[in-house]
Amino acid sequence: MRSQLTACPAGPAGWQTFETVALDTLVHLFVPPLVPPVPQAHTYSGVERRDAVFPNRYPNLEDNWGIFRHDLEARMIAVEFKNYDRTGIGREEVDQTANYLRNTWGQLAILCTNIDPNNSAHTRRNSIYSDSKKVILFVTKRDLMEMLDMEDRGEDPSDFIMDAYEKFLIQHE
Repeated sequence: MRSQLTACPAGPAGWQTFETVALDTLVHLFVPPLVPPVPQAHTYSGVERRDAVFPNRYPNLEDNWGIFRHDLEARMIAVEFKNYDRTGIGREEVDQTANYLRNTWGQLAILCTNIDPNNSAHTRRNSIYSDSKKVILFVTKRDLMEMLDMEDRGEDPSDFIMDAYEKFLIQHE
C-alpha cells in the first residue's frame, strides 16, 4: 500500500487511483471494527455523492470508534478524497465535506488529501464546528503512511484519528 500511495500522481491523472488506494488503506486499517464502507454512496435523488461512507456500529466506549460514536454520534463516517496538484485544499472542499453530514449520520467526517489543506481550509473547518459542531478531520497521504507504520509497530491506528480530533479541539477558536 505504501508504494501505491507514493506512486500515485497528483492531479486529474491520479485522482481515481488515489481514491482507490487511500480507501483500500482505510479499510485495511479500520475494518473491523468499522463496517466495510459504501463507496460512491449517493442520496436517493442522486444529487449528492459521497466518495465513501463507513458505518460505525461499534458501541464499546473502551475503543476510539466507540468514543466517536458516543461523543459525536458518529453512526456514519463520510470520507471525501481530494488529489490536487495545482490548486490547494481550501474552503470549498471543507464546505463540500460538511454538507454531506446529516443529523442522522452524526458529526464526524474525514477529508483525505494528497497535500496539506491550506489556511482557509483550517479557518473554515473551525467556523463549521462553531456553527454546527460538525468535525472534519484532515488526513493526508503522509498520515495514511504513519497509520500503516503504527500498525506495523503493534499500535492502534485509530489512535492517530483520536489524536487528530483532540488536536483539533485544542486549536479550535
